[in-house]
Amino acid sequence: MITIENLNKKYKDKQIFQNFNTTFKDKTLTILLGENGAGKSTLLRIITALETADSGTIRYFGEVLSNRDIKGKIGYIPQDIALFEHMTVNENIDFFKALNKHPISSELIEDYCEKLNLFERKAKVSALSGGTKRKVNLLIGLLGNPSILILDEPTVGIDLKSRYDIHQLLNSLKQSRLIILTTHHLDEVESLADEIKLIGKDPFYRNILSEKGWAFEDSLTN
Repeated sequence: MITIENLNKKYKDKQIFQNFNTTFKDKTLTILLGENGAGKSTLLRIITALETADSGTIRYFGEVLSNRDIKGKIGYIPQDIALFEHMTVNENIDFFKALNKHPISSELIEDYCEKLNLFERKAKVSALSGGTKRKVNLLIGLLGNPSILILDEPTVGIDLKSRYDIHQLLNSLKQSRLIILTTHHLDEVESLADEIKLIGKDPFYRNILSEKGWAFEDSLTN
């Protein structure tokens, strides 16, 4: 469980979060919705200790952790592709696996690749489609066997088949870890979300979620 208490974050004259409180449950996939600039990516970066809040407390499974311990628990998949384009998929896997103290087994890597239909392992990343790159991006974030998985727009700009493959893996992963994901695709909300949290003041998502009768947390406005 991640508990956020009285979080404050400001960029120059723009208040992103003010006395912000929320909880993310373990073994649950939570989707964050909101317009661009509402603070979704900022919140993810604060949770992953890549960015610092002005004030407030974040507890991970009941504990306040050091940045080092936080990064040891979290697999972070950014919106940008964080791969070495000149290297093959297998070379990327080997490189990032070596950075983890307790990496997952080769057997589990094979299992994830099979679930993702990721078979172009000997190809250079530069030669891959956008959907395949995003599959590899996700796999890299899982190499340390994180108990928390954070994904920022993991399926943006890719084909439906690749999105389906990623959905299949995420639905299996959420049974064993805490997952937070941002998206603009409402079909992903329906196919993935156990919980929905709405950030920002734009009424677009609020109206659609209400029309569909989907339960969501709606106190995340600034």
